[in-house]
Amino acid sequence: MKLAAKRRRRLAAAGAALILQGACASLDGPEYGVHDLSEGFNRQSYAFSDAADRNFLIPVAKSYQKLAPDFVETGVANFFANLSSLDSGANGLLQGKPERAGTDALRFLINSTVGLGGLIDVATPAGLHHQNEDLGQTLAVWGWKKSRFVYVPLLGPSTVRDLPGLAAASLVPRLLFGGAYDLRAVSLSVVSARAQALAFTEARDVSALDAYVFTREAYLQRRSFLIFDGNPPVDEFDEFFDELPED
Repeated sequence: MKLAAKRRRRLAAAGAALILQGACASLDGPEYGVHDLSEGFNRQSYAFSDAADRNFLIPVAKSYQKLAPDFVETGVANFFANLSSLDSGANGLLQGKPERAGTDALRFLINSTVGLGGLIDVATPAGLHHQNEDLGQTLAVWGWKKSRFVYVPLLGPSTVRDLPGLAAASLVPRLLFGGAYDLRAVSLSVVSARAQALAFTEARDVSALDAYVFTREAYLQRRSFLIFDGNPPVDEFDEFFDELPED
């Protein structure tokens, strides 16, 4: 236990140093390309996180899927997705996209009232789709095009640009619910999110020759897709496929 704790502290310290260094580093290559300057550390972080995921979080998520009735699982996922509409709407405004911000605000209003506090997603069938905006995308729109890839221990893939968004999104529930949004609520949100991502893990395990590269490229492709509101430049996808390992 002590060795594991020491390892976590070393990984966290090394990660913090790399993040601070990466925020100031000059990066070559495409604007939204793969800038994995710390691949050695990132692979160690991935291996550590993957072991924790397989030995603890995946079994918990599978048990949650098995034991929780479908309507409970769906309601929990809807509740946390509804909270994220506030963060998305705020970032839509910051990016100069009032229509997208308005859609998220209306989604939150409808789902929080008619949808019983967000447990039922009434807005999506009505044509009000979640816009998936966040602070990382806002910073990209504001000009932070190139960003270093980091794999944060126990949190997963990210870039230096996206890290502030993770912190900002986590503040929204606390601002709304205060102390009522405690460790139990955070744990439930993590388990719910992991249960929804089980299919990705299975696809990775079946198709990936290099699970780390698969995870990194999938994350960066997804981020590019979101930054460009679903219409990334063609060369962004070309680079993604160029980075995948060959058979």
